[in-house]
Amino acid sequence: MTRLRGQLRRWLPDPVTLRAQRGFSWMGPLLDRPWLWRVNRVAIARGLAIGMFFGFLLPFGQGIAAGALAIGLRANLPAAVFATFVSNPLTTPAILVAAYYTGLAVQREPMVLPALALDTGWLESIRAMGEPLLVGLPLLAVVVTVFTYFGVQLAWRAGVLRKRAARRAAAAR
Repeated sequence: MTRLRGQLRRWLPDPVTLRAQRGFSWMGPLLDRPWLWRVNRVAIARGLAIGMFFGFLLPFGQGIAAGALAIGLRANLPAAVFATFVSNPLTTPAILVAAYYTGLAVQREPMVLPALALDTGWLESIRAMGEPLLVGLPLLAVVVTVFTYFGVQLAWRAGVLRKRAARRAAAAR
């Protein structure tokens, strides 16, 4: 697990690098808080879960919302902001369709896509999905958040146990 932790630390930006960028300079002393940069099981799991939640729920401003909540919950800030990239131009249509069908299932409505005209824009297409989308997006965001948090916890713990078993096997030889 130490090797993974070292790789994460090398890959994630540090406060000095972020403060040098124009977009983050306004955060100043806030970036000096060490708990925002901790690479441990709880901080990473919280950060990724927060990022996934806002990545699924919000179409715009996800990084800012995830960063603010990560600061408030003492989660790993880079992990929270990075996880918001789960929604991007390639994955957003799939997320919206999954949320729409989830909303239809919860509302017990027939599973059909709304009639969309080919010449309408993406905003009009989203509006046509209406209430099922508004029900499905938050529900999907919460489910993905819970699975992310506990999945990271479980994977991290499995890695620790595997490393411990390898150490014991080496010591027994």
